[in-house]
Amino acid sequence: MPRITFLLLTLTLLLGSLTCQAAERALALTDKELYMTGERLHISVCILDDDLRPSSLSRVAYVEISDTYRLCAQGLVSLDHGRGWADIALPASMHSGNYLLTVYTRAMRNLDLTSDDALFSKVISIVNPTHVSRADNIVFLPKDSIDESPVFAQAVTLSGKAGQEVTLPDNLGDNLLFSSLSVMREDLISPDYSTLKPARRMLTSKPQGATILPETEGHLVLARPTDAKSIIAQTRLVMIGHQNAIFDGQWQPDGTWLYYTNNLFGKRASMLSTYDTEGRPVPMEFVSPFVKILPLSLPKLEVGCSEADMQRRAESARREQDITDWLALDSIAFNSNLLSGEPRFSYDLDEYTKFKSVREILIEFVKGVKREKVHGVNQLFTIDPDLHIYSKWSALVLLDGMPVFNIDDILDYDARLLKYVMIYTDRYTFGNTIYGGIISFISQKGLLSNFNLDRASHLVSYSFPQDHPAFIVPSDPQAGTVVWNPGFMGSNVKKTSFSAPESPGIYRVLLQGYDNTGKYVSKAFLLEIGAK
Repeated sequence: MPRITFLLLTLTLLLGSLTCQAAERALALTDKELYMTGERLHISVCILDDDLRPSSLSRVAYVEISDTYRLCAQGLVSLDHGRGWADIALPASMHSGNYLLTVYTRAMRNLDLTSDDALFSKVISIVNPTHVSRADNIVFLPKDSIDESPVFAQAVTLSGKAGQEVTLPDNLGDNLLFSSLSVMREDLISPDYSTLKPARRMLTSKPQGATILPETEGHLVLARPTDAKSIIAQTRLVMIGHQNAIFDGQWQPDGTWLYYTNNLFGKRASMLSTYDTEGRPVPMEFVSPFVKILPLSLPKLEVGCSEADMQRRAESARREQDITDWLALDSIAFNSNLLSGEPRFSYDLDEYTKFKSVREILIEFVKGVKREKVHGVNQLFTIDPDLHIYSKWSALVLLDGMPVFNIDDILDYDARLLKYVMIYTDRYTFGNTIYGGIISFISQKGLLSNFNLDRASHLVSYSFPQDHPAFIVPSDPQAGTVVWNPGFMGSNVKKTSFSAPESPGIYRVLLQGYDNTGKYVSKAFLLEIGAK
């Protein structure tokens, strides 16, 4: 079995001080400008260097949606050579009006985000069809009172049949760095606010004299003790259900702790465990990674629509929210390959007699493990089946990927809640500690079923960057966006085709991009879809 080593992912301060001086510029495209609460905002991000080439420095981009009072929605985007995309839920608590959308990287925090042009920002519009708020800043107008004729490219109207391929015109131009394509129902319309650049302020400032490290490997998670006087001896971040995702915290001069993660995407059940120098638990809290950039003012939103269009779009948004909630339910299934190799001993406990405790199954049928007291404390040891001797180093014990350091807790755990026991017998390193094997217990649900956590451990759902999520075609033909392709590059735009919506009607096709000077370019077409 190949040797498996738990590597602590760290960046040196020297590397940080060198790399974060590199300039970055953020550009972004959204699928549309006008949204309903309950819908998802789809965004495509490109981070460029000084020469307007995709940057390879930052691996994460931050997206914020704010009104003049607070940060209302946010998301993290995983970057691959400067490119990435994500979708962001628009909560039902958002009021109707215009909002500021901003995009930046962690490295950009070394700049003045309230004035530097590297920060991307644009105004987007959101309508809440089910809730009236004192914060609403919107006026509804007849649909024909807003002139959209300047928006459409050369008054071109495309046509096609439901479900068939539609090809874009071939006169769209070259030299696009990146671009996106979206198709949406032509129902709610509003003036173009996206070119406005309102003044802004930051709620989170950079510590004076500090250098913000760039995220060159993956997302940097930040936490701090709730009691600033606590002296922390050890703090670890663990992904539940992912045995190889264990990260030691690194102390920062401002009293916070950084956990250097990589290859973690989407929502994860996460455990944060912290102890002081005397082994006592230390309460910790995650620190928001977002700067919270707010506009100083925003214009009133004007929306042209009919009552019927508004009702159809609102119902579609409600259905989309139901699907989103269902997809967001985390289901962490055990994967025996998570430790990069096969265990030496493996037990599917459904095939054995049920016992009330782990202590009993270790005695009755689990082989290659012994319990021994070291300085009065129980430890577990694994055997080398080739040499037929037990290791002199104690084993690392995991429950659903979480390290268990009080062995009595796992010995007394209800074995009827377990599905697997996996035993790895090689030597491993975790941080600065050597282990003579790994004993991995996997519960039936994979989420620490009925395990009593000590006061030092905090189980939360943490949102890591989205890694190029696929667009889910809505089942409702009245949905706002029915086609979204965020990944066009360069001249391949000329050869673009897409599958027409399945429902006949009038749609808008929006092709957006940036040319090789960083200038925004957009083309919009009417699309008439007839029956098959």
